[in-house]
Amino acid sequence: MNETKKQASGKTSVRWVFWLLAAKIAFILLLAGVTVWIIYAVQAHNSGSSEGVRFTHVLGAGYSKDGKTVWLGTDKQLVTYKKGTWDAENLKSDSRVLMYLPINSGFIQISKSGSIEWKTLKQEPLNRRKLNDQKGLWAQGYATGRLYNLHTIGKTSELRFSDNRGDSWRTIKLETVEGTAQVLAVSPTNKSQLAIGTTKGLYVSTDHGAHFQRYLKGHSVTSMAYGFTKQSSLLVASFRQETSLYQILPQQTKTINLDMDTVASDRLIKIIQNPIKPGEAIILTKHGDMYQTENGGQNWTIIAQKGRGLNGN
Repeated sequence: MNETKKQASGKTSVRWVFWLLAAKIAFILLLAGVTVWIIYAVQAHNSGSSEGVRFTHVLGAGYSKDGKTVWLGTDKQLVTYKKGTWDAENLKSDSRVLMYLPINSGFIQISKSGSIEWKTLKQEPLNRRKLNDQKGLWAQGYATGRLYNLHTIGKTSELRFSDNRGDSWRTIKLETVEGTAQVLAVSPTNKSQLAIGTTKGLYVSTDHGAHFQRYLKGHSVTSMAYGFTKQSSLLVASFRQETSLYQILPQQTKTINLDMDTVASDRLIKIIQNPIKPGEAIILTKHGDMYQTENGGQNWTIIAQKGRGLNGN
C-alpha cells in the first residue's frame, strides 16, 4: 500500500515538474516574441516603413514661423515633419482644396468652391472670405501680408495684389514676360520683390512688377522660393532635358548653378526655405522624394521617398 502511494506521489511530482517546465518555456517564447515585435516596430518606425506617414497630391508646403516644423498640405491631410519625425492629421474642413500658401501665422487655404481661409498650423481659423475668381497663380508674402494673383485673359497676363486680404486690388499688365506662367513667388519680407517662372525663363521684379529682369532664358521654370536673408535671393528649379537648381541673386544679377545630380531625371515641384536658418531649404520632386539641405545646397539629405516620410533623418 505504501509503495503504491509512493509511486502515485512520484507520478504527481513528475507531472508538476513537466507543467512548470512547459509554462517556463511558453513564457520564454512569449517574451521572445514580444521582444522581436518591439524591435521590429521600432525599426519600422525609424525607417519609415509601410506603416509610416504617406502623402500624395501635395498642394502647398512651408515652414512654421519658428523654423522648426515643415508642413505639407494635401487634398486630404496636413502632414508635418519635425525633429526627424513625420506626423499627419486629417483636414478639419470638408472643402475641396485647390492650393495652400505659406504664411508666418500658418497657411492660407484656397478651395475650389471659391473660399479663401487663413489658418494656423493647428487648423484653427483666423479669417475667411469669398473670392470672385480663384483661377491663376497665387502667392502671399510670408510676413508682409500682401496677397498676389497672376492670371491670363486671352493673350494678356495681369498681376494684381491686395494689402487688405482681397477687399481691393491693384492691377498691372505684364507686357515683357514671355511664355506661359507656371510659378509665382514673392519676397517674404519685401513687397516690391516678386518673380514669375514661365516656360521660357525666369522674370524677377524689384519694383512691384513694373519692370522685370530675365534669367535662365529658354528654361522651363517648375518651382522657386525666395530666401529670408537681407540680400534678395531665390532658389529656382528648371527642367530642360534634366532638372537643374539655381541660386539667383538679383541685386548682383548673378546666377549660381547648384549640383542636383541626385534628382536629375525628376522634376522639382516645390521649394521652401527656412525663415530662421539661412541655408536650410527643402525640395519636393514630382514622384514624392524630399531632400533637405542645411548648407545652401552643397549637401542634401533625403527625408521622404516616393511619398513616404522617412523618420530619423
